[in-house]
Amino acid sequence: MTYSLFADVASLILIITGALFVFSAAVGVVRFKDTMSRVHAITKPQTTGLVLVILGALLRVTGSPEFGMAERGDLGVLVLLVLFAAMTSPVTAQRLGRVSRREGLYGKPETMSRNDAPAEKSLRRR
Repeated sequence: MTYSLFADVASLILIITGALFVFSAAVGVVRFKDTMSRVHAITKPQTTGLVLVILGALLRVTGSPEFGMAERGDLGVLVLLVLFAAMTSPVTAQRLGRVSRREGLYGKPETMSRNDAPAEKSLRRR
């Protein structure tokens, strides 16, 4: 078994697994009811699926018989994509969580603690 064939099979497995993770993220967004569950469902598997798909593409690029300067540039772009996704996904989730808390977009008000209450209620003095 040559490296090219191994790289093709491994990249196929990684890409399909990543696509399943992204699909599960989409299903989670549709099925979950509150904002915080949806944020969790979209950030964790979405980022993992994206990284798996990009790793599959990395294996496919390195396994090609003609590995020249253009392919090395492709590797650089793929690595930058992974870094960008790893840096922006937690920030986006944090901002969405903070806005949903401030606006009171999750949970029933009677079940929230003082720390979980919307901003005007939690900042008001007792």
